[in-house]
Amino acid sequence: MLHLLPTEIALQIASHLPLQSLYQVSLVSREWRSLIADNLRTVYRNAAILHHFVLHADLQAESPCREQRDWTQLCRRQLEIERGWRGKAPSTAKELTATGKFVHRIKVDQNEGFVITTCYTGGLYVTDINTDRVLWAETHVADYAHCEYDHGYIIFNRHDNGKEVWRLARDFQDSDIPEDFKPDVSMITASEEAVRRNPSSTGLGHFRPWALLQMPELTRAFRFSYPTLLSANANEAYLWDVPTSRLVETISNLQAPNEDGGLGRLNYVDVNDKYVFICGSVQLRIFAREGGALVYHLTKKSLPHMHWDILPESNNVTCPSSLFQSQRLHEAFHVPESSPSNFKAAHVSSSGKDLVALTGSGAFVWIPGFERLFHREASLSDIAVVLNFSPSSDHIQDTSLYLALGESNEKAAVATRMGIYIISLDSDINKLTAEAPPRPGVSVYRVTKYDHSRHLSFITCLQMTNTGVFFNWYPSSEQNRFSQPTRHLLALPPPQPPAPAPAPAFVHVFVDQAVTPAQDAEAHDGEGQDVHMPELHLVESSDDDDPAEDDASDPPSPTIVGPPPLVDMLEDEDEEEEEEEEEVHIGFVANEEAEDFEMEDMEDMEEPVVIDNIQFNGDGFMQVMNDWFLPINPSMVHCIHV
Repeated sequence: MLHLLPTEIALQIASHLPLQSLYQVSLVSREWRSLIADNLRTVYRNAAILHHFVLHADLQAESPCREQRDWTQLCRRQLEIERGWRGKAPSTAKELTATGKFVHRIKVDQNEGFVITTCYTGGLYVTDINTDRVLWAETHVADYAHCEYDHGYIIFNRHDNGKEVWRLARDFQDSDIPEDFKPDVSMITASEEAVRRNPSSTGLGHFRPWALLQMPELTRAFRFSYPTLLSANANEAYLWDVPTSRLVETISNLQAPNEDGGLGRLNYVDVNDKYVFICGSVQLRIFAREGGALVYHLTKKSLPHMHWDILPESNNVTCPSSLFQSQRLHEAFHVPESSPSNFKAAHVSSSGKDLVALTGSGAFVWIPGFERLFHREASLSDIAVVLNFSPSSDHIQDTSLYLALGESNEKAAVATRMGIYIISLDSDINKLTAEAPPRPGVSVYRVTKYDHSRHLSFITCLQMTNTGVFFNWYPSSEQNRFSQPTRHLLALPPPQPPAPAPAPAFVHVFVDQAVTPAQDAEAHDGEGQDVHMPELHLVESSDDDDPAEDDASDPPSPTIVGPPPLVDMLEDEDEEEEEEEEEVHIGFVANEEAEDFEMEDMEDMEEPVVIDNIQFNGDGFMQVMNDWFLPINPSMVHCIHV
């Protein structure tokens, strides 16, 4: 009998009960009711820790006054949140219009109540989630900038390979700024202008410059996990302590070949206090921060062959007002991938215990307790869970778009060309609903009403908090407007003057790398890649087909964090369309079968109009950068709360 045991043992046993069972236990007898009632705070505090509502590290960092929280209410609220994620309680969708129509990257501070966004067209905005009002804006931020945020620090890239660090204005004084890598004049000036444009009595969401970190070499991807900023290129990883603005570690030879080959193209990076995670197109590698040794690597062929295909679940609507629909998991054998699909992203959990990865073909890998792999305490096939979001093998292009990992609720979100999905993997959390988790202990839910394939393909960011998921989506105000068949623009910089030769009969342009912006973007809150233009080779064919005339210089590829690669290849151009050397050659590719693309008041324009580096015409928005026209997809922040 529970009440006959020593109180400490009885409370420990009670703390392992599902939350619903705690109430039922109190109804068994007066003695049990008295045991629970007399130790109510201890019982629910232990239950909150057991079910990962709070972490031990957070409890240790809390002040004594915070420890007086109502643990019973906390558990009840978390139970309701969990029911919401599982589609058993209402959820709501909201569009934040104040962020503008060209959102590129998103970061969320749930405690402060604001969302941070950067835009295709430049600028950074801090928006109140509840009131949909801009709290603070910084207009000098570069086009297509990636940003990171944690513990009140914003970090975003500049086009000179520097990383600007800004900090919540209320958190420091000017005397606290480190001596090394101080903000430059442009940052100070921009800060003063931002204060004038966004006056506030409370200073909520206001930031001030903290540092301007100059990388030793050009870097491709960066990730910030307080207090460490990881910035890496193809072969070097630099780790900075952001509060002190010091370069504290360098890990070299990221590309060193092993028995399974090299790392491949750098796609994503992540970091915690013990490891550096480098996600390449061929391998996912884990380096120890102490000493920089490679401790583990993962390849696609090493993944377990038994996958769980994610299939729609019919007739399973638990709560009509929920936006999350349960999916069916079907176990199936999959041969190792031989396609060019690669690792898109990888994340380590806030607890440091779990690792998740996503491949371009839609394979999601969750490895609980990943350290057991390189300590030889378990094999990958024993502990890894592989979900397949592309059961059909008919997909030629990559399926995956973005990967996000929850802050502390052990959930993940995946955006693909077929939908947005929420994944939950935690056997303990399943006890909250008094259900036996389906093998292999994974639950998958699809976000309904966000299933437009074209709009899905334009997702460039996905973020997850304890109570919601945030992503950029096509503005609702644009969806009902007059539409017309989509046309794509591609502009080529003027070629170098060729040697004297007969006039060419026609011109072909070959794109070495044809990747959509969504394909090349990091599939995760990731992470600021330096994205280069595809190489374009201009091949002229004359009547005598002289090989010497087939050479033309490539357009310059920017060595900066820039916009994603262009998509389309030029069709054959007519001889009449060739312009003089100094002019930009523009090729139009009509895709009559593509989804309609809506525009406002632009249908009758015969000539493109460029205003503030944005071209407007009847075929869409195109960003003008260094004589290139780059596609801009209108999008705003959408959030779904449980």
